[in-house]
Amino acid sequence: MLYQKIGLSLAVLTLSGCATAPITLNYSPSSTMSVEGSIDVGDFKYLPGELNPEVKPNQIQNTAIGDIILEKNVDEYFEKVVFTESRFVGIHVGGSQNEVSGEIQEFLIDDLGYSIDWTLDVLYRVKSKDSPNCYEKKQIIEKNTAKFANAFGTLNEIMKLNVEKVFSDPEFLDCIAK
Repeated sequence: MLYQKIGLSLAVLTLSGCATAPITLNYSPSSTMSVEGSIDVGDFKYLPGELNPEVKPNQIQNTAIGDIILEKNVDEYFEKVVFTESRFVGIHVGGSQNEVSGEIQEFLIDDLGYSIDWTLDVLYRVKSKDSPNCYEKKQIIEKNTAKFANAFGTLNEIMKLNVEKVFSDPEFLDCIAK
């Protein structure tokens, strides 16, 4: 019991100590998928940062003490992830009649307790010249990790998994087909 209290205290101190300075999050694509099609990457809105006055546009919501503040806004990071993963899996990006955009409805790190629950809920939209409402669907990723897992790696993994989920949706693939 004593070791659990010490571990929890260290976790709280680590998160609150690290969370005061903005975090630079570097993203490298890592999907092993192959996808055909073409898109332009439009804007993704980060709704918690727009609708909740307690959440900044560059803050990922979390339940523990301290704030997780990124160097750039969450929507900017996510747009880069969609762009980078699209190119990496083989989607032609740029000069397309198909535009993918959306809303990040929730990005939550529940880090109270002995493990961490990660949730990323994104509403994707694809508009094309032929169909202004070709695709509109939520993709939700939920993941549980150990308390002291690589937080940067897990943030990247959560975003990649969410993008891969939309890339594997046949309705999305029909919309972006050349």
